Amino acid sequence: MSHHTSVVLRQKIPLISRSLFMTVVLLGATQFAVAGPTVDQLSDCLVKSTTATDKTAVLQWTFVALSVHPDLKAYSNVTDEQRTQLDKKLAQTLQRILVEQCSAQAKAVIQAEGLQAVGDSFQELGSITGEEILKNPEVKQQLKGVVRYLDLNKLMMTFLTPDLFNKLGVIRK
Repeated sequence: MSHHTSVVLRQKIPLISRSLFMTVVLLGATQFAVAGPTVDQLSDCLVKSTTATDKTAVLQWTFVALSVHPDLKAYSNVTDEQRTQLDKKLAQTLQRILVEQCSAQAKAVIQAEGLQAVGDSFQELGSITGEEILKNPEVKQQLKGVVRYLDLNKLMMTFLTPDLFNKLGVIRK
């Protein structure tokens, strides 16, 4: 391999890596109809290999990614520099987990089901991160705040019909 070819390859590898990881992240948010056993094995590896710090990186990146939506932008003060830092942090996290900790499982998924199936495996990680968010006391308190403003009588009158009461085993007198 010539020196020129080596330099060109080194320049292209980070580009390919960024594209791969963005693809994996975006595909991880999409639900696929069928997940094979290799996807399940990679999912298990990802969940077991992810530290609390990794989950924080995923959570922070997700928040920042959502904050660029036009309906949410007004509620976020995230700077471009912070976005870039979180992009880098998440890319490093994904690369470490896929390459260093779950490479055998990732290779098996790619060989059996293709590259896009790697994204399926991230659904489980996303699900667990989401569950942990809801367990957070501050988030729970915010959710309770929403409930204060619901008209529970109106909800009950709308949805709890006599037929539904009977289905639930409640006898209305």
